[in-house]
Amino acid sequence: MPECVLPYKRMNKIIIILFASIFLGGCTLQDLFVKAPAGLDITSSPQASVFINGENKGETPFSNKDMKPGSYSIKLVPIGENLSPYETKIELTSKASTIISRTFAQSEIDSSGHILQLQEDPGGGTYISVISDPDNVNVSIDDVPSGFTPLSKLSITPGSHSLHVTSPGFTEQTLPLNTVKGYNLIVSFKLAGQTITLTPPSPSPSSSASASLESATPSATTSASTPSLNMAKPYVIISETETGWLRIRKEASGTSDEIGKANTGEQLKYLGESTELGWFKIEFEGEVGWVSGRYVTLVK
Repeated sequence: MPECVLPYKRMNKIIIILFASIFLGGCTLQDLFVKAPAGLDITSSPQASVFINGENKGETPFSNKDMKPGSYSIKLVPIGENLSPYETKIELTSKASTIISRTFAQSEIDSSGHILQLQEDPGGGTYISVISDPDNVNVSIDDVPSGFTPLSKLSITPGSHSLHVTSPGFTEQTLPLNTVKGYNLIVSFKLAGQTITLTPPSPSPSSSASASLESATPSATTSASTPSLNMAKPYVIISETETGWLRIRKEASGTSDEIGKANTGEQLKYLGESTELGWFKIEFEGEVGWVSGRYVTLVK
């Protein structure tokens, strides 16, 4: 019996010492289980109302350095303008700030922005990961080509860097970054669709004179009028590809059945729908199809 009582006495002494250390140190028992706060910074153009988990928390620019780590839903609603709102879900990390930046437009396709998040690395390394919408965009770090998105945990030195992302048919973005030792910096981009309006070349003096002569001379036959360089908006223009043509898919997927091929420079009617991965719904030879936003330019 004494052999059983002795361990309990020792345990009681250890507990008493532990509690004494806590209170004499100015701490409470609750402090032992509370994680360090997380930070959240949000900017936008134009200014927007900030909703966090459905509650209005003010307007941009928004900053809170004392948030509880965990999952949050974020919604940004442009103030006083008929622009497309933005919604996302984020995971706030203890002892790190998450940065959200958004530029609004009338449609999601034309909106842009980025999210920066630090994720502690168990091995103490320094990394950068890049995600994008649309997928498969070209990434350069410090002017050195680094591959295509998504990129996961590229080893990098701590400190200041420059990140540049480009994709045909989308507006490029350049972002200054600061990587931290012991963390993986996760960069999530949303690229805006690029609108390009083509204009016909100016006629030479000789061709202008010829055209004037032809218009002044009556003709026995009426020729078909020359079609306009631009079809009725909205439409997409097929960008340059390695093959000189682009596959038209039945569904919004690179593995979907092919319904035809469109040549570089060809214009296809845009049917007003797109996916989060950057596929555009179009009309091709009387059929409904999809093209990858990476290889087309949307004209609205």
